[in-house]
Amino acid sequence: MPNSHHLLLAIDLGASGSKIVGSIVGQPDCKAILMSPHCVEIEAIVERDPLFDEHNAWVKITDTSYAVGNLAKIKYNATNKLKPAKFSTAVPKICTAIAVCAQAFALPAKFDVSICFVLPPAEWGQASIVIERLQAALRDLETPKGKIKARLLSITPYPEGMGILVGQELDLKDISGAVTVIMLGFRNASVLSAVSGVVSRPHTTELGFHDLLMGIASKTGYKTEDTIEPILNYKAQKQSLADNIAGLLETETSIAKWDSLPWADQRVAYKPDQRVLDIYKRAIESGKQLIAESLNPLLRCTGADRQVELDGLLATIDRANKEYWTKLSDWLDENMPSHSSYICLAGGSANYFKAELELHVTNKMDRGENRLRWHTKVDVSSAITDYDDRFSDIYVLWTVLKKQYQTTAN
Repeated sequence: MPNSHHLLLAIDLGASGSKIVGSIVGQPDCKAILMSPHCVEIEAIVERDPLFDEHNAWVKITDTSYAVGNLAKIKYNATNKLKPAKFSTAVPKICTAIAVCAQAFALPAKFDVSICFVLPPAEWGQASIVIERLQAALRDLETPKGKIKARLLSITPYPEGMGILVGQELDLKDISGAVTVIMLGFRNASVLSAVSGVVSRPHTTELGFHDLLMGIASKTGYKTEDTIEPILNYKAQKQSLADNIAGLLETETSIAKWDSLPWADQRVAYKPDQRVLDIYKRAIESGKQLIAESLNPLLRCTGADRQVELDGLLATIDRANKEYWTKLSDWLDENMPSHSSYICLAGGSANYFKAELELHVTNKMDRGENRLRWHTKVDVSSAITDYDDRFSDIYVLWTVLKKQYQTTAN
């Protein structure tokens, strides 16, 4: 009979946020939780809150208290420090994830927990340190609701990208060439390959999305964290504008070809709808306006100077994009296999350079249907799709953990 007090937890300690997938053994549904990445040591325990959640969470491990997530950011003015290694704050973040999930599933003070987590390849050597510290922490863990006794049944570390690799649902042993995963996150970029089912040593670099934002911030004086949403919106609007311009040119070409046909051929040929031209033209004018509006949160000038500032910012962003992509593509060429049977692109930041990535890796893989893949092929829960593709990696690893204990229960 399944243990109704057995928590299954998968966590990705991402620089842009901790991605958590939790469930209870024997229950089909999971919960997805996205926590702010902030974590700070505090002097004393904050107020008790029997109804706490991921937005108001803290833990006390032995004699040290930590505020985690939005509580750390808002109440304790914690900053998102990217230089320290992820493993250095892994234990308080994992402990907080356990507490938050225990609260979400209404678990008693004593329960079992099985965990999997991911680390960047560069920190893989510290996985044993995280496990040792976590085992000690769970012996004396206090939360806003009180002390909890979580008995750790298993804990499994994985390198970032392993879930994406498993989630392709390919028989890796039967594929003659490499299956390569390229992960682009907020802090890191990683390459993970498997040849004949054997995973090779992964590679990682700190050329994540943050490196691009730092390049823009250093040339404009903006705070890096303030540039995230405007830059993402700008790229999306710019791509939409490019798509509409391409559509307009294609329609104009079709109309010109039809007009050049002899009258008899025109009668049997498809006549492009002239109204489509007007739709594209209006969309292009609207798109230009939306591009400017997407960067409004960053602009500080008014009047005529505002346009000058906008033009300078547009030029800076485009130049920073090119500089960043040059660095990233060079690193990819050095660290991914020269040829792969399949290439999988994943990570929240990969969508930002979708067109560039697809073009760059095309000549590095076999020709054929579905040789280039995005994120995971595993059907994801609606609890995950409510967020975005950043959960793909850890979601698949949660399914692996879930199957392990389904087998055990049966």
